[in-house]
Amino acid sequence: MTPRSLVAASVRNVYGDPSKVTPALVDRYFDMTVRAGNRHALVQRFLQSEFGADVTMIAELKLPTLIVWGSRDRLIPLDYAERFHRDIAGSTMVVFPDLGHVPHEEDPVRTVAAVIDFLRSK
Repeated sequence: MTPRSLVAASVRNVYGDPSKVTPALVDRYFDMTVRAGNRHALVQRFLQSEFGADVTMIAELKLPTLIVWGSRDRLIPLDYAERFHRDIAGSTMVVFPDLGHVPHEEDPVRTVAAVIDFLRSK
């Protein structure tokens, strides 16, 4: 059993501005967390991280790539976005200084605008 309080703390942790986390948002994350199959998927995801993903192949990407990142991401540091941007030739990186790990959720208007700008430029 996953306590709702743990889910609430986790959601607040992924937002650049934790004050944007509402009880309804916590309810949605909690419902997803306890949904059949999601715990197993989460464990598998953590196991993948534990053994270290081979990211050397990322430099082989030869297609337009948009990297969207929140600089207040407390789960995956901005260094990773910078590395992806460096390793993927011709990539575009957009960093939102006030957003966290889920910038598309925290501010969908700005993140969609970045996606539209990227698509228009290609």
